[in-house]
Amino acid sequence: MITNASTGTCRDSCFDVAVIGAGPAGLGAAAAAAAAGAATICIDGQRRPGGQYYRQPAGAAAASADRRQRSGAALYEAAVNAGSSYLPGTGVWGLSEDPHTTTVRRVELVTDGRLSQVSARSIVVAAGARERCAAFPGWTLPGVLTAGGVQALYKQHRIVPGKRILLAGSGPLLLVVAAAMVRAGGEVVAVVEAARVGGHSLRHPLSTTATMVRQPAKIWEGVHSVAALARHGVRVRTGWGVVRAHGRTEVTGATIARLDRQWRPIPGTDRYLDCDTIAIHHGLVPATEMLQLLGVSLSYQPALGGHVPVRDDTMATDAAGVFAAGDGAGVGGAGLALVEGEIAGAAAAAHALGMPYSTADLTRSQRVRLRRERRFQKHYSELFRSRPGLADLAGPDTPLCRCENVPEREVSAVINAGATTVTAVKSLTRCGMGNCQGRVCAPLIQDCLTRHLGPPPEQPPPLRARTPLEPVPLSAFASEAGQ
Repeated sequence: MITNASTGTCRDSCFDVAVIGAGPAGLGAAAAAAAAGAATICIDGQRRPGGQYYRQPAGAAAASADRRQRSGAALYEAAVNAGSSYLPGTGVWGLSEDPHTTTVRRVELVTDGRLSQVSARSIVVAAGARERCAAFPGWTLPGVLTAGGVQALYKQHRIVPGKRILLAGSGPLLLVVAAAMVRAGGEVVAVVEAARVGGHSLRHPLSTTATMVRQPAKIWEGVHSVAALARHGVRVRTGWGVVRAHGRTEVTGATIARLDRQWRPIPGTDRYLDCDTIAIHHGLVPATEMLQLLGVSLSYQPALGGHVPVRDDTMATDAAGVFAAGDGAGVGGAGLALVEGEIAGAAAAAHALGMPYSTADLTRSQRVRLRRERRFQKHYSELFRSRPGLADLAGPDTPLCRCENVPEREVSAVINAGATTVTAVKSLTRCGMGNCQGRVCAPLIQDCLTRHLGPPPEQPPPLRARTPLEPVPLSAFASEAGQ
């Protein structure tokens, strides 16, 4: 069974395969690698497995797990039964080659303020993605959350974060979260979708396109969400967006406006909504920091969320022994993440055990699922593709970097003075030097660069990842030195 390995038992242990992340891709990879006979460990920063999609409820909320959460529990059990070790609540703050051999890499860990490390011959990075925000006046007020954050609070703790909730941004997650809120007794004042997908597309998901019809589970989720909102009288506005959050110390309301086809507010269309919570979502950005430290080449693919690893259909990257799967390798949803994880786990196990593995080893089912999910991903990304007007929402005093409180006017000033990359802006303004290390502000800075300089070059460089990948208390290093 999966063991909740302590830092003591894992310390300096060497595995065939280390899987980083326990969402759909990570659990699929852990199960496949262990089933192939590889000594496998699955490392996850969360206390409970499942990632955002299968996030497991905690405490008393466990008794009310929904069908998706039960599916995630079954996937977890598959990894359990295959024999993988499991290390929850553990952050990865560094990755490097083992100084004694070029075929093994070290994974530096922190658990409850204690340092440890494991080594592995193959590494599967299934780090997932983070939500993309939009910067608008008031977006840093308490009460402005991401839609994924609202969803996580409810899934894990059954908490509804406000009394009057506005969902704004772009993508089907807005409908899913809004429906969850009204089912839980919350009041949703509106759902405002920036994309002009048409009222028909949102209100009648079954008739969108043949591509969507090939995804019955996703279609029915949309149907159920729209039906729940309709029963509670929630209006869904398409081609609209939030342009300001009001309040001095917390959110007291929001201004929304109709958007043109480039997502710029149309003058004279402002509407004020009384709300105490604004949940925003503008798609996802792959988490590629670990891949960068492992020497993986990245390619800029806006349709996949931004910078993604260069890899083949076995999920192998151009760094030997490193595999990437799931949204962290290109945003595509849970279905694609799961099949990619399965393939990556099997390929990683073969590499670690010195066995051949190629696309010829993929099963027919895996090939079909890959084609189907990638077709859906392409359609989805086109429907909800971000438009350039999103960068126009920020005013001169709107912070683009929340951690260091750097306003838009300072970023624009250094761009006008010659900065042409996110890294250059970082060095001149301190954007990206806070606790989030640019995870939130880097896409906003890239949008600002595009607004001033035009579309980016074919391959704009990513913001460079550095160790430590996440904050590590100094006491952890002091304790390590004392040992």
